[in-house]
Amino acid sequence: MGYKKSFSEVDSKYWGEYKVRMSKAQGVEEVKKIFSMVVGDLVKEIEPKLNPIYGEFSGDFEIDVKSEKKYKVAAKLADDPAYIDLVENSDLPAILAKYAEMAVNKKTHLLGKEVQENGKKIVH
Repeated sequence: MGYKKSFSEVDSKYWGEYKVRMSKAQGVEEVKKIFSMVVGDLVKEIEPKLNPIYGEFSGDFEIDVKSEKKYKVAAKLADDPAYIDLVENSDLPAILAKYAEMAVNKKTHLLGKEVQENGKKIVH
């Protein structure tokens, strides 16, 4: 196994605020936005050349409940040699998986909560 670069210092810089923001998220779209923004900023700090984007409803990093790794990366990043090098030679995939796992869990929790609330009757 080759040398792996660690970005745990950058991870710890973002992780605390990410957990707080996720705990306060009240909707699925908010969860998606937080994940996309924080992961984009984290990757941008690690490798500024990549310059990932994020928007109100989509970005270069998105959660993906159906995927094994729980997130997907836009093709323009996934095919970039700088990103490929990070994936192959660092702990970035593990870091991204940790952030995605929390986002997926929060999304699942919120979806379950919405189903419960929709089943309640409103009594005046």
